[in-house]
Amino acid sequence: MKNIIALSPIYTEDSNNLKKASLNSPYQLSRFNAKWDVPEEFRTDVIAVYGEDIYSEIVAEQCNLTLTKPKDNWLADISEEFTKRKIFYGQLKDFINEENIFIKCSDFKSFKAGVYYKVTDIKGFDTVDLNCSVFTSEVVEWELEVRCFVFNNEIKTYSSYWRNNNFNTNPLSENEKNNLFKFFKDFIQKYSSTLPNAIVLDFGIIKGKGWALIEANPAWCSGLYACDAEKVLEVVVNSCIKN
Repeated sequence: MKNIIALSPIYTEDSNNLKKASLNSPYQLSRFNAKWDVPEEFRTDVIAVYGEDIYSEIVAEQCNLTLTKPKDNWLADISEEFTKRKIFYGQLKDFINEENIFIKCSDFKSFKAGVYYKVTDIKGFDTVDLNCSVFTSEVVEWELEVRCFVFNNEIKTYSSYWRNNNFNTNPLSENEKNNLFKFFKDFIQKYSSTLPNAIVLDFGIIKGKGWALIEANPAWCSGLYACDAEKVLEVVVNSCIKN
């Protein structure tokens, strides 16, 4: 049996980096075709998938994979000790009268996440399903945002991706790294039982409040930024379960 990872037919820097990383691994990354259809003869050999969320869900169904991810309302159940902000979960219609809030879809991206003064300011609002599930939170200012690929309660690789309102993947300072790992250790001790074994966790520094959890994302569709692609590959494989 081959250990195949189905790779999205859409070429991105992330998928290209994973493809290169696979050359020295026991895995074979394959882009099958542009129709998102894995040929029958390869389906039993596909042990994982990486790509856009909708693509990954379609391939998982074809290849009998379970894609692990946190439960939809997971973030809203995390203590403010770690979020440093109030977070709510519900249907978009529940927040229709709220003002100046951050809104993000909890599953597939029905609209762009961001800060909205009014909910009706969402682009294409008239076509948005008001029953879609969303997270909302009070507006905070992030000074730094960091992506962490986690497996077995350990950060396997990490990368900054946002600093002072600009895209930035430069290395963390030694002090930032130490504080990140300390915060992660405290967090994972309390919440590891609520998470899949392989997951992506984003942490950051909120201005005036310190380190905080941003969100959790499935490893099988998360961007790499400057993370080590070989280590990401292992987390991705373990985020998919062959049934």
